[in-house]
Amino acid sequence: MDSRFRRLLTRGRLLTIPAVAVVALACAACGSSKPTTTTKKTSSTSSGISSSELSTLKGVIATAQAAPVWTAPGPAVKGSVVKGKTLIVFPISSDIPACATQTKDFAALGTSLGAHVISLSSTTGPAGWASNLGDAVTDHAAAAVMLCGVINAAVAPQLADLKSHGIPVVDGNYNEAPAPNFYSGIQGETAVNTAQGVEDDLADALVNLNGKPAHILYVTSSQVIQDAGVGSPSTDKAGAYPTLKAAISKWCPSTCSIVRVDNLQTTQWTSDGSGVASYLSSNPSINTVIVTFDGESDDLVTAVAAAASSHPGLKIYAWGGGAAEERDVQSSPVFAGDSGPDERWDAYDAMDQVIRLLNHKAAAPVTKEVDPNVFFTKSNVASFFSGPGPTYSDKAFGNGAFITDFDKLWGVH
Repeated sequence: MDSRFRRLLTRGRLLTIPAVAVVALACAACGSSKPTTTTKKTSSTSSGISSSELSTLKGVIATAQAAPVWTAPGPAVKGSVVKGKTLIVFPISSDIPACATQTKDFAALGTSLGAHVISLSSTTGPAGWASNLGDAVTDHAAAAVMLCGVINAAVAPQLADLKSHGIPVVDGNYNEAPAPNFYSGIQGETAVNTAQGVEDDLADALVNLNGKPAHILYVTSSQVIQDAGVGSPSTDKAGAYPTLKAAISKWCPSTCSIVRVDNLQTTQWTSDGSGVASYLSSNPSINTVIVTFDGESDDLVTAVAAAASSHPGLKIYAWGGGAAEERDVQSSPVFAGDSGPDERWDAYDAMDQVIRLLNHKAAAPVTKEVDPNVFFTKSNVASFFSGPGPTYSDKAFGNGAFITDFDKLWGVH
């Protein structure tokens, strides 16, 4: 499997990998092996939004590109509680660079706080997750942390066993579930904000189209909870697709349209370029491609670039903040923007939940442990990286100011 594909599986916070895991997802809409699509006829009107509305949208983008402001997820707690404790941590897959980075960041953070952190490999899906949770019992861990969307239902017996041993489990599951936890069997969770990222995509598209209406090819996967609309930390009401429709209703209800929805199965994420090329050829009105999870974009950029000359203003936008996709934003003339979170912030959110639980306090509501987005375009995407390679940077996120804020909250350093 190509390394970019392994990475994209959960850079979109995908509930994936083995079939048993997908089946375990209650809201997955698996369907057939072919993409689920819908098509809507659109008029060729060139009228769009007003200049004042366009100015408002530029403000939306400016806000989305600003460094996020950290907010304490709950009352101050003693970070020293983890000193000398054993913590188990593992990702949904060690083969995914973003998830491996989070695991490494969590381990480094735990070590700096005096904990004994055992980072476990995860390459076999539920079997590996179950084994790792079993290690938490045999190693007498004080807490276990699962990162990048481990599916709780696939390891329900192990979670029950840890609970019986008094070992709390924190899941960095990114499911945007409203409090209380969407999944059972865990004691704390963290989240990201896909819905806001997709809304920012539309705002940027309308700005780039200079106020002309956006006619959208929406590429998504209903196997991923953020699109399914189970709830978002920002609204507690809607996932990515409902949020996109709401944004259209707010900014351009009579002119913008979702021309087609391309709902991909996970196995199609790296093979839909020809399908998108066909959609663009048969729908000349499409001028905007919005991809919910940026890993899905890897096979689409070439098709969009090839169609750009016959589709005035055509650009592609995404959410996810993957290193490979942010490099595409830098280099491709048609990849206009990709919103996404900070991997280290993810790790700090998870540690905050661990610290609360080990202090015998209630976990913070998932709505308070949200890793915020920054919207990256060609104007600021260089700040995503720490150098010429794929290494992530905290520059766009206040140069890591959230680290100092968490340290103060925990009373450390």
